Amino acid sequence: MLFSYYYSLQLVAGEIIVDRLRSKFFIPVPQTSSHIAFSWLLNLRWGALFTQLILILAVDLFFDVKTPIVILSVIIAFSAVSNIFFHILVKRKSTISARLTALVMFLDVVLLSLLLVQTGGPMNPFTFLYLIHIALGAILLPALWSWALAVITIFCYASLFFWQDIVCLLGLSLQNIPQSCHSSEPVSGSPGDSDGLFLHLQGMWVAFSITAIYIVFFIGRIQKALARHQEMLADLKDEKIKNEKLAALATLSAGAAHEFATPLSIIAVAAGEMLLHIKEIKGDNELISDAILIREQVDRCKEILYQLAADAGEPLGESTEAFKLDSLWNEILSSFPTEMRDRVEISDSTGTLLFKMPFRTIKRTIKGLIKNAFDATPLNSPLLIRCFMDQFFLYIEIVDQGVGMDEETVAKACEPFFTTKETGKGMGLGLFLAKTVAERFGGTLLIDSTEGKGTRIVLSLALTHVGCSEQ
Repeated sequence: MLFSYYYSLQLVAGEIIVDRLRSKFFIPVPQTSSHIAFSWLLNLRWGALFTQLILILAVDLFFDVKTPIVILSVIIAFSAVSNIFFHILVKRKSTISARLTALVMFLDVVLLSLLLVQTGGPMNPFTFLYLIHIALGAILLPALWSWALAVITIFCYASLFFWQDIVCLLGLSLQNIPQSCHSSEPVSGSPGDSDGLFLHLQGMWVAFSITAIYIVFFIGRIQKALARHQEMLADLKDEKIKNEKLAALATLSAGAAHEFATPLSIIAVAAGEMLLHIKEIKGDNELISDAILIREQVDRCKEILYQLAADAGEPLGESTEAFKLDSLWNEILSSFPTEMRDRVEISDSTGTLLFKMPFRTIKRTIKGLIKNAFDATPLNSPLLIRCFMDQFFLYIEIVDQGVGMDEETVAKACEPFFTTKETGKGMGLGLFLAKTVAERFGGTLLIDSTEGKGTRIVLSLALTHVGCSEQ
């Protein structure tokens, strides 16, 4: 039984050898999680092989224990060759599949079973080392593979009870196994003692099976919970980055509004006084037209500053107002040329319902989406706008028949400063700001696009945020 301890000692000694030799002889730890897990698995196998060899030689030379040196040498040699093979695969392949990791762990279970067969079978107290493979499998492998590894391990443990009979049927003879199939004498003690021992070993196998199932089940659940937690952290990180960019935009817009407010006010006052003076002296009509134009452009600049602040999430004191959607469409379409308005088809099922929202912010948001649709579609191509609602949301759908977008572009479309337009024709903020506005009102922005077939954008707004009432 002394020889049976060598496999457990290899786990401790293997760690020491791995730490000392990994930097010189073992696989460098790559960056991906699959490479990290697999390379460490191979490194631990190298440590196990070295300690196995050392312990086998020590037991054979210094202890009066007859070891099956030939069979054990074959097992160790096979482990070494397989590890070299896997080492080469890691060097040549850029990705490590779950199947390859599972193959290595299945192989380790089989090799451990062969070692246990040679060192006492089910009577070896270190059959609990099977649990190490099950725990590693539950951590490193997908759920299906980890369950498969657990089933195979339970089967290998059970096979230790019947290995004697298999060997006897084959006419072979193994060392360190009581040959009860060739003798009517019990293994030890009286028949009652033998039956009790066998029943105890079977009870250990049942306990092992239950423990293995619990390990795979609970570690699997923990892995899923940790994965969900990591996804939540990644989402929170993305949300933080988005909020930081939005805050930067708000700061920029507020700074621009502050810097331009004073000169624009001075220009407005000066233009008003100039207009009043020209009218009093009955001056040139062209000068009057120029003064009126200056006042109009100043008002336009103020409107642009307001929309810049509203898009950045900092509307300058805009209050909510109740309105019907048809008035919203009239306001939006009136800002486009006639030839563009004629291309728009509106289907509104909200009827006379009133919605309470910041009118200018919603107008600016939808107008930007419609402008993007016009830019993406060829001339004379129709543009469909549908408005409908359910129990929870108001939906505004814009469908074009333009060039569409591929999956990568769709994934990046709502990122700030991402644009596919030519330089100078867009800042890449339209969809980002539209999504931000939608989220402020409890909804979201959905983009469904197929390259070469067009794009469908759905802006959803929660009714609890926008309000809905009869006229």
